Amino acid sequence: MKREPRLTGDERQRAVKRVLVIVLVLNLLVAVAKAVYGLWAGSLVIAADALHSFVDAAGNVAGLVALRWADAPPDHGHPYGHHKIEIAAAACIGVLLALGALELGRSGVDALLHGSEPPATSALGFAVIIATWVINLFVAVYEHRRAVRLDSPFLAADAMHTASDLAVTAAVLIAYTAVSFEVAWADPVGALLVMAVIARVTWRVLGENVAILIDRAAIDPERVRAVVMTVPGVSDCHRVRSRGVARAAYVDLHLQVDGALSLHEAHALSHRVEDVLRHELPDIADVTIHVEPAGDPPEAL
Repeated sequence: MKREPRLTGDERQRAVKRVLVIVLVLNLLVAVAKAVYGLWAGSLVIAADALHSFVDAAGNVAGLVALRWADAPPDHGHPYGHHKIEIAAAACIGVLLALGALELGRSGVDALLHGSEPPATSALGFAVIIATWVINLFVAVYEHRRAVRLDSPFLAADAMHTASDLAVTAAVLIAYTAVSFEVAWADPVGALLVMAVIARVTWRVLGENVAILIDRAAIDPERVRAVVMTVPGVSDCHRVRSRGVARAAYVDLHLQVDGALSLHEAHALSHRVEDVLRHELPDIADVTIHVEPAGDPPEAL
């Protein structure tokens, strides 16, 4: 799927916010529908699923708050910008998933060991579960597509969270069906299976975003070196490092040039290298170049 045409920070922020507002409204609709039916029918499983949906809505609200600052320009206290606010928010989604998985597992084990009152079932209950599953499917697909087009890690994380909700709702439906046939253990077993699905999604969300927070390489150094070596006058390039988010990577490198060049000539060459890098790798936000005379041994990391 293609990304959106390159947007300015403000345009991208507004686009991500529009997606989050739409998803927030749909998540609240799902949560309210489940909560109203769960309380009316006395169905604990649907009421619990409603609580899970309210957590989703809370995540959307957190995202809107985070994005208020994520694309703010660099300032004196944050010279590298504020992009990692969005990454931190995405990691928080992973934490919410982890907490949900732990609570789900605890409830499932407790019900298996000590037994629990099975929920009441009705045709209306089936209708509520199926309708909310369809809405969650739409939200997951829509949010994932917009995450790819807008290159938004927060939307991608939230889409995975919503996709895990599909498994949760499907498990609720299966358990609800089994309980209607008086299979008492179906509810806790279904909860444990859902916990395994959520745990897998949690690992992916946290792994991807924590890696960025601890400065995993944002761009393959060999890719950067290959671009640099196309510039006439460059003798070698080494110690290439990068960090940051996909659309705002910060790169630093050591550049070897002819030692006979004047300071002005070496400076001009480094600017040509920076221009070529920015043209070939548009996700680069800034480049720091250390110029060395050719023939000097490369410095170790």
